Amino acid sequence: MRTILTFLLLGCLSAFSNETSAEIYHSLQKVHSLKRVLYLAAHPDDENTRALAWFSLEGKAETAYLSLTRGDGGQNLIGDELSESLGVLRTQELLAARSHDQARQFFTRAVDFGYSKSAEETLDKWGKDEILSDVVRVIRKFKPDVIITRFPPDKRGGHGHHTASAMLAIEAYSKAADPTYEPDQVAEFGVWQTDAVYWNTSIWWDKELDEKAEGNSEYIKKDIGGYDLLLGMSYNEIGTIARSQHKCQGFGAVIERGSRVEYFEHLEGTKLKNDFFENNNRSWSTLISADFEREFNLALTNFNFVEPWKNVPLLVRLRNQLSSISGTPYAGIRDEKITQLNEVILNCLGLHINILTDDYAYVKGEDFEVNLEAINRSGLPVSIVAVNDREISLQLLNNEVISHSMTVNNTAKLSTPYWLEKEFGTLFQVPEESLIGDAENKPTFNHKLTLSVEGKQFSVTIPVIKKWRDPSYGERQRETISAPDFSVNFDQPTAILQKGTGTTIRLKVHSFKDELNEEIALKAPTGWSVVPANLKLENLKKHQEVWYEVQVKPTQNAANGNLEVLTSIGKTTYAYNEITYDHIPTQVIFQPAKLRCVALDAKIIPGKVAYIKGAGDAVPTAIEQLGFDVSLFEVEDLATIELSNYQTVVMGIRIYNVHPELRNFESKLDTYVKGGGNLIMQYNTASRSGGNKYGPVPFSVTRKRVTEEDAAVTFLAPKHDLLNKPNKIAPVDFENWVQERGLYFAGDWDARFDPILSWHDKGEDPQKGALIVAKHGQGRFIYTGISFFRELPNGVEGAYRLFANLLSYKP
Repeated sequence: MRTILTFLLLGCLSAFSNETSAEIYHSLQKVHSLKRVLYLAAHPDDENTRALAWFSLEGKAETAYLSLTRGDGGQNLIGDELSESLGVLRTQELLAARSHDQARQFFTRAVDFGYSKSAEETLDKWGKDEILSDVVRVIRKFKPDVIITRFPPDKRGGHGHHTASAMLAIEAYSKAADPTYEPDQVAEFGVWQTDAVYWNTSIWWDKELDEKAEGNSEYIKKDIGGYDLLLGMSYNEIGTIARSQHKCQGFGAVIERGSRVEYFEHLEGTKLKNDFFENNNRSWSTLISADFEREFNLALTNFNFVEPWKNVPLLVRLRNQLSSISGTPYAGIRDEKITQLNEVILNCLGLHINILTDDYAYVKGEDFEVNLEAINRSGLPVSIVAVNDREISLQLLNNEVISHSMTVNNTAKLSTPYWLEKEFGTLFQVPEESLIGDAENKPTFNHKLTLSVEGKQFSVTIPVIKKWRDPSYGERQRETISAPDFSVNFDQPTAILQKGTGTTIRLKVHSFKDELNEEIALKAPTGWSVVPANLKLENLKKHQEVWYEVQVKPTQNAANGNLEVLTSIGKTTYAYNEITYDHIPTQVIFQPAKLRCVALDAKIIPGKVAYIKGAGDAVPTAIEQLGFDVSLFEVEDLATIELSNYQTVVMGIRIYNVHPELRNFESKLDTYVKGGGNLIMQYNTASRSGGNKYGPVPFSVTRKRVTEEDAAVTFLAPKHDLLNKPNKIAPVDFENWVQERGLYFAGDWDARFDPILSWHDKGEDPQKGALIVAKHGQGRFIYTGISFFRELPNGVEGAYRLFANLLSYKP
């Protein structure tokens, strides 16, 4: 009788990046362990990666991080991705972190809508019932012994999302054990009673924590800084490396070594004495048999480090017996352990398999060739006996690469993150309920290979990839994707135009097939003209990119809306965007091609604007749309720029955070303002700039913000030019804003500053530091924490009118 093992390697681009014998043994120890921990917080980068590494690698516990959101509402230190694109980037940064601390990753459907000052607002916007259900689903599926939160269930969490994450953990702890709650989940996963919920607190919250925790039954105190001889690293060392994967949030860390104490405070459930797993009575003897446990212990005791393939026969026998675990409660753990043990077996064999394509994209219905490459680096004979259940015979001789070509027909849907397939608000609409919790899509294309080792057969599923040589980097890889016939990308996300004034818009067509012939129609919003309204795509080659120009113009009666691009038969076309960084796999997003069209009533005083780039944003494009002559510069260019040639100088967001060397040019900026220049500084964060005093006229940056995008505005200086010239600013200009009013407002400002407006979130004091201006010599210095970087790309008309006044301001 054949024994078939199924091994899924869908999360890997290069299957079987083989481990050393020490790493294999470490992995086998973890397969043997039946301990489980779920860490829970709100965002990517909230997790304590040191604690995850300690639980996972020292404790050998199956460890997972459940992040309620994907971080879509944050900022970006390394590029211009924001909103859902930022969420894709931060998802991959989490997975990069998990590759180091060896934990798993889960998500709910919650969208990060930006900073929230209360858990009540957070849960109201997300829909508490939906997110609670998602959390319970993950608990029932993962079955942790203990749940660890990063935040307390009260205002000490600071951010409403943080507090809500702890509140949801506590409630989900009870709901997961309730057979009447979400009965469909119960039928699929069973109920689950976790022992306890603990809060991973720190002296950041309580300076006297160490003294308070000593001998206190409310706390568990652990030193997580131990050194792992098999891995050659300490757990906090691994944790800080994992932490540094959150690059877009500026969380790069100096590697930490040595003793590191973590504190865990009891929140719910059983109070544990000193061990998170002291009530875990699961054992292989009870799950399978005492004989199985003895054999598993033997595999660990007699593990052959020098010739690891000699461990394979016993490991295959253990794997076969894992199938005897039955019943809903432990079916998921059974499948997880089988997968993990299969990986150990394959690593013992030194088996490396790739399935490669010549190109990275193929259109639906297209046939394409893949090439299987495999090498067996063990003393055991291995053969591939089937591909996708079709019999073949490929002998894998020791240390010899074999190749085998196959033809594939593309029947896959477009390759795009599953949570972005449908329109969403504050909750992602996923196409299938079974996807809830998943960190990412499975690869678009994969092949199931059936292998035979010493008469035993097992199956591995390998993703299809494109691999190539980069002379300055080495080998690069990316997933092979399913693409439409062509994509259409506009050169800007929004067309902001004065009524009656036209402009040229450029759009790029990328062909994903040879000999593309198509006609596309541009459907403009009411009151807008677009010429030409139809474009012919003629004989385009694969990956050929062609730029087209159209004239867009709003009439006096134009309505705001989207310019859509349709095929000749009226079907949706798609924009194609890539997210490419060295620390994550290349990500692709296909979304309907459209251009946001806004008919604007905004006057300017024309002139030249110098924009000094900060962390990356789309504000320069908006300035250009207003009609200014914009020049972009790096901070280093300040050494040679003649600033007096510019009416206004604008500093990009977070410029001091990413370019602390800007302080070397402060005297030059001071001279510019004194000489009659208009200097605008956009927000900087309050704690990472190396100093908290800025500008020609001193002020400090605070953490104050207004998160309610519809917060009422009060004009503190209603006659000031910034509210009157050249545009009369009125309350209507603050309607239809997105996500927030602003962040990192000014505080402790010099008496020469005039605050221009104020607003506040419900129940809070007015915040006056969102827009301040000071006379300095013959010029003016403006600081603003208003979220222009978010409002302008979203086509918020009032934000354009106000920013036009700032740019046009003449002392």
